[in-house]
Amino acid sequence: MNLCLPRLLVRLLLACAGLLALPRQTTAATWSSPATGAELALELLEPEPAVPAEAGPPVVLYLANLAAPRVGTEPDESILRDLRAAGHLVVVIDYARHPRSVLPGLCADLVRLREDLRAKRLLGDRKIDEARVFIVPAGCRLRRDVVFFREEKRALALDVVYPSRPERPVGSVLEFSCDNADRMGNFSLVFCTDIALPVAAIEGHAAAMSDHPVSAPYKGLDPMPESAWKAKAAVRSLRALAPELGLNGRVVSLGFSRGSGMALLAATTGDSGEFQPKGEHPGVSDVVQGAVVMSGRFTYLDLLPEDKMIPRYIKSWGERSTNGDMWRKQGALDYLRGPTVPLFLTINATESPEALHQMEVLRRRLAELGSPYVFHPEKEPRGHKMPIAVDVIEPLMAYLRERLFLPDGGRI
Repeated sequence: MNLCLPRLLVRLLLACAGLLALPRQTTAATWSSPATGAELALELLEPEPAVPAEAGPPVVLYLANLAAPRVGTEPDESILRDLRAAGHLVVVIDYARHPRSVLPGLCADLVRLREDLRAKRLLGDRKIDEARVFIVPAGCRLRRDVVFFREEKRALALDVVYPSRPERPVGSVLEFSCDNADRMGNFSLVFCTDIALPVAAIEGHAAAMSDHPVSAPYKGLDPMPESAWKAKAAVRSLRALAPELGLNGRVVSLGFSRGSGMALLAATTGDSGEFQPKGEHPGVSDVVQGAVVMSGRFTYLDLLPEDKMIPRYIKSWGERSTNGDMWRKQGALDYLRGPTVPLFLTINATESPEALHQMEVLRRRLAELGSPYVFHPEKEPRGHKMPIAVDVIEPLMAYLRERLFLPDGGRI
C-alpha cells in the first residue's frame, strides 16, 4: 500500500500539469442575426491571461465563415490565439456561409451587434470595456494604439483592422472618431449607427479609427492649425504601416458629425504646403486619395443667421466682420482653392437645418471649382445618424473600391 502512494501522487501531479496546459474553457451560445434570419452559433474565447474582473476586457466580435469573400489568407486559429493573448474577450460568430451573410444586407447585423452589447442582450452577464469593442471579419487582424501625435497630457492614436496576408496589398479607410474621449466607444458608435469601418473591412480594405484631434470635453471648436497637424499626422502614420501590414498606401478619410470636418480637411490640405508636418512620420505623404464626408460643419463664413453656435464662435474668434481671416482658418472647406480628389458626400434628409445648409454650401463650392464628387443622401428619416440605407451603402462600397484599388496590385 505504501509503495503505491508515490505512484498515485505522480499521476495526480501529471494530471494537474495537463489541466494547466489546456486552453481556457470556452462558452457556447447563439445570437439572432437580422441579416440572415438565423440563429448563429457563438463561441466565447476568454482572454489569455485572464483580465481582472473589475477592469473588464476589450471585446472582439469575430465574424467567421461569412459568404462574403475573405481577403486575409491567415487561418483563424493563429489570429484568435493572438487576440486572446493581447487580452481580448473574443466572441466568434459563425455565419456558416449563410448566403445572406454579405453586404449590404449584413449592415443590419453590424448595427444590431453593437446595440445588443449596449443593451446587455449580448454578454449581459459580463463586465466588458465598452470603450474598446471591435468588429473584425475573419482573416483580419487588429493593431491597436498606433500613436501618431503626442501632446503633454495625451498621446493620440489609432486602431487598425486589416486583412492578414492578403494576396495583394489593400487600401485603407481612416475614420476620425466623433467621440473625443474614447475613439472606439460603443455608446457613440451605437448612437451614430456607425458601421463604416466594419463595412470597409468586410469589403477587404484596412479600416482605421483615429482619435479626434480635440480632446474631451468637446465644445464645437476645432482649433487651427493644431487640428490640421493632428489629422495629417494620422494619415501619415497609417500610410507608414503599409509595408508591415500589407497595405498599398492609398487612404480615404471618413468622418461624421465632428469627425466630418477632419475628413474633409485631410482632402483639402493634402498638398497645400500650408502646414509644416508635426507629429509622427514627418517624411511620409499626408495626401489622401478620397474622402467620405457626412453631416458636419465645413465653413464658418456661410452660416444660417439662427445658428445657435454663432455666439460661441464670436467669443472665440471675435466678430466675423472684423476678424474674417480667423473665421476662415477654422473651416476645412476654406482651404479648398481648386479641384481636389473625388469626394463621396452623404447626409440624412432630416438632419438639422444647419447641417443641411453646410452640405449645400459644400456641394455648391465643389461645383464652382469643378471638383468631382458624388452625393447620395439617405432619405429614410433618421436625423443625426450615419446613413445605413442600401442606396447609400452600395455606392459607398463602389466608391471605396474605385479610390483604394491599385490595378497593378502594388503600392504607391
